[in-house]
Amino acid sequence: MLIWKKWAAVLAAMSLCLTAASFPVSAEEEDTAAEETTAEETAGDETGEGEAAEEEATREEALEEIEITADQVTQYMEKKNSCDGITFYYRTEDYEDTIADEDVVDLLDDIELAGIDDETGEVVCTLEEEDDTSDFVIFLSPEGRWLVYMDTEYTKVTMVRRIVSTLDNEFLFLSSDHKTLELYNDDFDEVERSYTSNGKAEDGKVTYTNEDGWTVALADTFDAVISSARFVTENDKLALYVDDDTAVIGLYDKAADKMWWSTPENVGHDKRATNTIVDDLSSSLKMVYGEPEARSTTNMRSKSDAKVKVKDKSNGVEITYTFRKAGITIPVIYTLEDDYLEARIETSEIEEEDTSQTGKLTTSLSMMSSFGAAASTDEGYFVIPDGSGALIRFNNGKTSAKSYTGYVYGSDITAVSLTEPAVTEQVYLPMYGIVNGDDAMMVVCTEGDSNAKLTASVSGQSKSSYNICGFDFTIRDSDTYYMSGDNNTALTVFEDGDIKTDAVAVRYYPLETEETPDYGDVAEAYRNYLTEEASVENTVDSADPGLYLDFYGGTEKEKSILGVPVTLKTSLTSFEQAQEILENLASGGAENIRVQYHNWTNDGISGKVDYKAKAAGCLGGNGDWKDLLSYADSNGVTIYPAVDNKTFSSGNGYFTFSDTTVRISGSYARIYDYNLAYGTQSTVNKPLSLLSPSTFTDIYAKLADNYSKKELSAVSLGSMTSALYGDYGKAAISRDKAQELLEESYQSLSDASITMLADTANAYALPYVKELTDVPLQSSGFDLFDEDIPFYQMVMHGLRSYSGTAVNASANPEETLLLSIATGSSLHYDMIGEETSTLKDTDLDTLYYASAEDWIDFAAQSYGFSKAVLSGLGDQAITDYERDGNRITTAYENGTVVVTDLTEKTVSVDGTEYALSDYVEEGSWSET
Repeated sequence: MLIWKKWAAVLAAMSLCLTAASFPVSAEEEDTAAEETTAEETAGDETGEGEAAEEEATREEALEEIEITADQVTQYMEKKNSCDGITFYYRTEDYEDTIADEDVVDLLDDIELAGIDDETGEVVCTLEEEDDTSDFVIFLSPEGRWLVYMDTEYTKVTMVRRIVSTLDNEFLFLSSDHKTLELYNDDFDEVERSYTSNGKAEDGKVTYTNEDGWTVALADTFDAVISSARFVTENDKLALYVDDDTAVIGLYDKAADKMWWSTPENVGHDKRATNTIVDDLSSSLKMVYGEPEARSTTNMRSKSDAKVKVKDKSNGVEITYTFRKAGITIPVIYTLEDDYLEARIETSEIEEEDTSQTGKLTTSLSMMSSFGAAASTDEGYFVIPDGSGALIRFNNGKTSAKSYTGYVYGSDITAVSLTEPAVTEQVYLPMYGIVNGDDAMMVVCTEGDSNAKLTASVSGQSKSSYNICGFDFTIRDSDTYYMSGDNNTALTVFEDGDIKTDAVAVRYYPLETEETPDYGDVAEAYRNYLTEEASVENTVDSADPGLYLDFYGGTEKEKSILGVPVTLKTSLTSFEQAQEILENLASGGAENIRVQYHNWTNDGISGKVDYKAKAAGCLGGNGDWKDLLSYADSNGVTIYPAVDNKTFSSGNGYFTFSDTTVRISGSYARIYDYNLAYGTQSTVNKPLSLLSPSTFTDIYAKLADNYSKKELSAVSLGSMTSALYGDYGKAAISRDKAQELLEESYQSLSDASITMLADTANAYALPYVKELTDVPLQSSGFDLFDEDIPFYQMVMHGLRSYSGTAVNASANPEETLLLSIATGSSLHYDMIGEETSTLKDTDLDTLYYASAEDWIDFAAQSYGFSKAVLSGLGDQAITDYERDGNRITTAYENGTVVVTDLTEKTVSVDGTEYALSDYVEEGSWSET
């Protein structure tokens, strides 16, 4: 009788999402790309791409409306018996004939049973018959809050139960004495699970248990379910719990006496949330499926859209989620290990009923995206590895800011934007941290990280009272394009074929700390993960800071010869000039110098695939190159000849028509310059072709061979330690496969005993590189962020030698210098040997600040300052970092404390103060 109401409520909570979609275009059409998604999502977009606007009404507890009075009940209904302090009255069969008052008849039309409280004398429930069995008759109140059993002779009530909360579970009922809790089946004729309690409250909760290991916590007011799960397995540190009905996962940290839930506790009573948002927060698995033929994508949530089946395993559970509407079944394995919980999906186990053009295919997945969500009363923050790192503090009030989305390893640059993207930092590390009061958690994406994006929002955003952070995984990517002549309607196409990512896996590490945890503990935990699980070995060979230099060898420049424009290779820093710069720096006191030498070959200057290791003639040729290397070897200078084979022009066996990456839309991936005034794609310079990852292993094998023959033992791969993209043409290379090809390439160089410097490094490159340069000193600075922290540096210090961004590229070099010191970073400078006027009308005109003549003295003097304050700390981990205005305190594991004052331009080391002005001549950089 009331089942239709329940189904109506379920249907009202569901919504569909639509977005434009179409089929691939051929490579020959080469349509320009649509604007790429920014790193921040619109505030309030809680449901993901393309979903229709959600209902505005928030959830409210269903309440019974009692219209009949106690006098009417006693006068017109037949008294039965009292049960659990309530006296019940039954409607007689001939009530319509025996009652003259039509208003009462109308009331009784919907009331078969009524209950009057024995103490108050008030009507507390009215009920209708729901069903009958051979043993009893079932009565249910209109809003489902009361469940009553009566004998089949309709002579007396035998059981009374009252629901805990319609917002939590419509089948979970309490006895009147609050000591028995029962979960009924869909027909209310059988108890599926029963729990008992002494009814005593502790910390605002009353706990119910049963012999099967289930624990249910109710609010001490008995009107809300705080949590519900059964024990699965445990080890010395952790225990795993699961709710078989909802697939909620619980991870209990024994040392901290802390339970971490995949769903926020008491989420059903979030006063800000809509039904859809509660379903979203309550889902341990969410998915998006696409229908190319229908040009649509649809969000699905395990809470409302999936049938779940839980199967216990030796040290965990396997939960199978069946999304019947989508025809997609996804098994997830939750495994308890010694010090972490892993959630894992083997994509080969995903069953899709039909992935043809008119079928439904999985496009993205989210596992436990609400894990560890913080309530509006909690104090703490999320640690976000955006650039150097940032903190998002819980409940920071930035509800009008955009929620955060950061693409791990950067967005796929094959989808070239029509307009210049915003300048943002990158997520180099596939992890995040949660610090909540006295507890902390590190979360690491260990597989599928190349297709992950990190999302975060705070209380008040996305119609939720919770602070949330988690990973989403792109299983099949998409691209947009415009049909010729129509630049207003973007068409979207999905990556076709089978899922090309083998697995997605996320680990959850509760942190054990002696004191109240902070982001330093998260950094230490991730550093330990890198060394113990990810094969990252310590490569620091000097405890003193270094001086990192980027030299730019040559560039192409158009010149007029006899009135005819000719493009010629032009020297910016010849090998002889490079040696002279190094000599001048050394005479100024600089030591421990590392040089990344760009465009040192003819192929590097002309933009061809660069692997021959042949010194450019315009820079001095092979003879001067050998002289430079000899000088470096004799004077403790390390030179990393740089090759950057991301974009290319035809030549050396690689051609733009066969070796250019193909976008998902089917067109070639061309990298454009952007107009400085309007931010649109510029047609002044010819676009560059993006080199297909299918060529990587072949190119770098040749590079390793040629470097070995030329007795070169060091290399920088430029952006190829930080850029990740696929090839979606015939090569069918996903980002996941591209990452694998890059790692194979790095390994070939390592096998040839060639040391690598990384010009910034994604996490997968860390096991192969010796040192790093250009490590960001700040985050992307999004509005949602509360504070920048040097998280990347805290992970790397004492594990890798590294430098910050170029001091002389900054608008405020002295501040950048001091920030570098405060973050334990060696100093870094860009330099060219020629006057900067040579850069005019070249691709390197952005180096207008880099004249070596202007910066040699400052670089040498600033290195002296850096060495004075950081000497002996290079092999020590950073244990603490605090910023109070312009005063930064950095602590190292050997106990050294460095205090940097950006205003006074001083650095204090264990109480001894050093002034920048004592080392660097005043105005030496401002004369530039």
